Amino acid sequence: MLREGGVCHRNISPSNIRFYRTSCGRVIGVLNDYDLSSIQTDCPRGNERIGTVPFMPIDLLSPSALESKVTHVYRYDGESFVWVFVWVCLQYRDGKLRRKRRSLDQWLKVDALMCSMLKSHFLMMMRHVPKTRPSSSHWDNWVLAQALLDSVGLFYAMPVVAADDVVFQTWLKDPVESSTTV
Repeated sequence: MLREGGVCHRNISPSNIRFYRTSCGRVIGVLNDYDLSSIQTDCPRGNERIGTVPFMPIDLLSPSALESKVTHVYRYDGESFVWVFVWVCLQYRDGKLRRKRRSLDQWLKVDALMCSMLKSHFLMMMRHVPKTRPSSSHWDNWVLAQALLDSVGLFYAMPVVAADDVVFQTWLKDPVESSTTV
């Protein structure tokens, strides 16, 4: 596992995630494209190496990050996974990009600071607006996406320094396990 090896991927986006199905139907995800990755003890600051803006964590879209004053931590890769999952839920239908009602398209058209503002607003408000709904093919996934967003939103509401293990458990593993047991 990358986290256990101290690897920061730094560019988690839909184009860097692949999946395949095993003969028994299990879906296996694969993260690829490690050209921006680094070992956590050597994680660059801010924009020395930048990812794909719509999927970057809010903290890395801040003025201080853009001035190279923020060190990349594992939590940022976890948050990027959450943004990718949300993106897929809202922008795709049956594995294809939706033609209409793509509520996140604006994230592709703005600079990093404006994207930070749009994502913060989405995190706190827009995801609850009726027009921000997934396609029917992603409705079940949207329930999990909401739980993941709750974890991220809680962090930004009350920031705490947390070890990688805690972030992995509370941001990703707990919501995923809860959604599969329902």
